[in-house]
Amino acid sequence: MKVRQKISLITIIGIVFIALTSIIFIRTLFINYAEKTEETMVRQDFQRATSIIQREKSSLESTVTDWAYWDDTFNYLNGTNSEYVDVNLHDNTLTSLNLNYMGFFDIKGDTVFTKVYGIETVIENSLKEELFNILHMKKNYQNLLSSSKPLTGLLIISGQPLLISISPVTTSNMDAPNNGAIIFCKLIDEKFLNYLEDALKVTIKFEASQNPKIQEVLQQAQQRVPFENTFLHIKKTAESVRSYSRLNNIFNEPEIILVLDTQRPLYNDGLAIINYTSLAFFVILLIITSLYLFCLEFLLIRRIEKLNFFMNSVRTKKEMSKMISLPGNDEISNLAGSANNMLQELQSYYEEIATSEERFKLIMGATNDGYFDSDLSKNEFYINPDWLNYLGYVNRDSYLNYNQTLKTIHPEDRNLFQVTLANCLNGNTDNLYVEYRTRKYSGEWVWVQVRGKIVEYDESKKPSRLIGTISDITQRKNYEADNLYLSQTDVVTTLKNRTFVEILLEKADTCIFCNSWIILGDINGLKLINDTFGYHEGDRLLRTVGEILKNCCSANDIPARWSGDEFIIFIKDNHGNYVDNLIRKIKKECESIKGFQSPISISWGRANKDSLHTDMRAALKLAEERMYRKKLLESRSAKSSILSSLEQSLHEKHIETEEHTRRIAQMCVQIGMKMGLNQEELDEVALLSLLHDIGKIGIPEAILLKPGKLTAEEWEIMKTHSEIGYRIAVSTPDLAHVANQILSHHERFDGTGYPQGLIGKEIPKLSRLLSIVDSFDVMTHARHYKEAMSIDKAIQEIQNCSGKQFDPEMVDQFLNILRKDASSF
Repeated sequence: MKVRQKISLITIIGIVFIALTSIIFIRTLFINYAEKTEETMVRQDFQRATSIIQREKSSLESTVTDWAYWDDTFNYLNGTNSEYVDVNLHDNTLTSLNLNYMGFFDIKGDTVFTKVYGIETVIENSLKEELFNILHMKKNYQNLLSSSKPLTGLLIISGQPLLISISPVTTSNMDAPNNGAIIFCKLIDEKFLNYLEDALKVTIKFEASQNPKIQEVLQQAQQRVPFENTFLHIKKTAESVRSYSRLNNIFNEPEIILVLDTQRPLYNDGLAIINYTSLAFFVILLIITSLYLFCLEFLLIRRIEKLNFFMNSVRTKKEMSKMISLPGNDEISNLAGSANNMLQELQSYYEEIATSEERFKLIMGATNDGYFDSDLSKNEFYINPDWLNYLGYVNRDSYLNYNQTLKTIHPEDRNLFQVTLANCLNGNTDNLYVEYRTRKYSGEWVWVQVRGKIVEYDESKKPSRLIGTISDITQRKNYEADNLYLSQTDVVTTLKNRTFVEILLEKADTCIFCNSWIILGDINGLKLINDTFGYHEGDRLLRTVGEILKNCCSANDIPARWSGDEFIIFIKDNHGNYVDNLIRKIKKECESIKGFQSPISISWGRANKDSLHTDMRAALKLAEERMYRKKLLESRSAKSSILSSLEQSLHEKHIETEEHTRRIAQMCVQIGMKMGLNQEELDEVALLSLLHDIGKIGIPEAILLKPGKLTAEEWEIMKTHSEIGYRIAVSTPDLAHVANQILSHHERFDGTGYPQGLIGKEIPKLSRLLSIVDSFDVMTHARHYKEAMSIDKAIQEIQNCSGKQFDPEMVDQFLNILRKDASSF
């Protein structure tokens, strides 16, 4: 068989196989993908639909709860609120509440009042009959009345789906027994279904599970897919995917079927695209095959026949430059054999030379390296043109003399180059290895690494030829410089770090006649600032101090961060007056800085090497001792200043805080005295009254002064003020003894308080007392968002919360004292 026939047969068989395999594979892959995608979309549609229905149920339940836990509703069912209907149940009540039915029933389940809107008569009668059955099934109704939660869910009545919520009626504080029930209903009408269909882009229906047609459809469903606690029954047609899922009704019985009808554009369009694409693909393959065979004929087959004739001509004419290697068992092999018999040895040698040259060029090109070949007797350096081009010397002669080469080297590196080259030429080493900076034509300096070896010597055994390579190592050098910078720099202040200074101190010890000084400083109150305002504020303070040190120190001084709140300044070859003036200058700059809650305060200590402190470590220890002695003198005033600033900031943030805290401090002391507290406890409760809300300094003003009700997220932020206040107190020795009381001043006796949920006597005694007095003061004094409550009503409210929010024993003591001497408060 000839080559032409072999290639044609293999090509046709291969292309047909590829085409069929590709079409089958793509079609199978798409169908699987489309079915999985549709199944996922159905699950998502059901999840979204049930989520919207659940949201409507929650909204209806919230509405019915608001009415059911209303004192007016409770009194109405007791028969003591005759104006209830006229005042509250106007014609537009159902419209505004988006309801279709509202019913009020007494403790026996008898109708007290009903109101209907937008319900057909048939459905209305069926609804009333269903409600009658619900209310007069004694067990269900009694269970409802004994429950504290409404009963909410779906029902289908006369084919009409609706949402219904039934709630027991009690007082707003839920301390009275339930005296009836209230029922709200909302039709799942066409408007609501249209809303669901617009939101989900599918057709939605609700069906009763008792419907025989639905039962038949569920049995004939093609797929049964798990979905949450039930199954999705999926039935597919060419145009749509219809899925069914059971929903629980109001009695938690799976008697409602939710039906979603989803179109199949992805599946149908995809099949159409695959069909047309497959046809087009097959046609294109036929065209390509024809073109391929046509091109193969003219570009390969006929050329091979011509080459066979040409090779015979080469053999005859001895044209050694014409060579060919074409293995096989046909006319091509005859041509290859003829060429190989004539030119085998020459061809082998030529290929070896060509391969070596090509390998060398590829290696040099791949590594972006250059090479040099120096004639030492003439002091000439040959540098390959590609490397000169890389440096920008496009038209430069490849031969450079020694002086020309030396001029391209950075002045700081020339001596190193000369010494290293001299060592190699003098026989101290056979190899040359040196790294230096060289200048490109553009003026840019780049780092290079030169490696070479002496390869020839003259008659007197002196080196005569040196060859080697040149590599650009700029990137490596930059990386090493970056690593050195990061290892010696503090990331917060950008000053030098402790590692750098310790190396510096070691070098300073080796300088016998150097007069080196150390200044060591510690920021006062940094921990308190971190605990109060967060570490971002503490870092801002550290950065500010770092900038002050940079601006105040001279170019020869080295300021650095020594530890968390400590800084160090290394001063070389200077005198004590300069050191003292520098400290004063830094203090003055710190005092001028604004924008912090209190002035920046730093305790400083200085020292240098002398006859008693003979090394830098000893000087450092002396500076540290002096700094701590200074800190003992300054720390109390610094902390007092910070606390005063915090109290002032809190009063500026909250206009009611100062008056409120002063009142409750006075009342707590007076009550505490009558309760028999000792003087230490009286002092503690006075301090606790003044500082219990100090943590609010860390709460954003937008939340602290918000006039309306806080969101859940805002309330969680507000509740953290107890923990912030605790951290402030713990960080201040003068306040540490009231830290736990500050942390616990919002705990409740029944364990529902925050932040620890303490119960009963687990709550510190003074925190329990403060809670009662604080609440009494808030109730009996007007705020911008409420009016003041009378003392009698406030007493009644505190009695109601006894055992829940407040310690009942303390409540009794407090109220006894208040009744005996109310005029003192």
